[in-house]
Order: sequence, then C-alpha cells, then structure tokens
Amino acid sequence: MKIGTLYALVLIFAIVASPAAAQDVFDRAERIIEQHRLLTPKARRCSTLVLRDDSDDRIGKIGVYEKHDKQCGGDPDVEHRLFDLEIEMKTGRAKWDKNLEIEMRPVPMSRCTHLNHLCRH
Repeated sequence: MKIGTLYALVLIFAIVASPAAAQDVFDRAERIIEQHRLLTPKARRCSTLVLRDDSDDRIGKIGVYEKHDKQCGGDPDVEHRLFDLEIEMKTGRAKWDKNLEIEMRPVPMSRCTHLNHLCRH
C-alpha cells in the first residue's frame, strides 16, 4: 500500500470523527500492542498505526503496518499490513486478525511467558 493512500485513510477518518475520539483509539491500540506483546520493541518502533474509516464510537479499528524508512529499512513507498485490531471502546476488549484464516479473534493475554527470555524489555 502506498504511503499516500494510508494518509488519505487517516484524513477521511479525521473528518468523520473528533480528534479526541481518534486519539483515544490510537492510545488504546498502542497500550494493547504493548501489554499483550503483539510486536517486539523493534517492530513497534518500525510500525505505523492507521485508523480505519469504518471506526465508530462503539468499535475502534486500527490497521498496523510496517514502517519503512532510513532507521527501519525497506522501501519507503511500500508499507505491508501486519494485522488489524478491533477495540470495543466501552469494554476495552480487542480482537485481531493475525492468524492463517485472517479472521478477527480475541487478542491473546500475552504472547510471552516468564520462561521466554526473548520477551524481556
């Protein structure tokens, strides 16, 4: 997906929703990604969150894409989708589609355990 297309998606949502509501969805998505360790620290630094235009007050929808630049590497004109998040704004429950079927399923409690040394920050 081209960078211009991603910015257009963000702009479309910004026109429809209030900036405070959009920021709340971004904040919740970042917290879920960190708490549930859905991405490694490096992958978090090298990713972009995009608010979907079908988000609303009930369900916040975020696309998580690879970010390509001098720091992260890769072609800056291409950003691959990693997964989507759907967040119930009232309860905070979240679903994601990072599975073989690309179906929305509950976000796991944590992808790390106390025995997994790779998850330490």
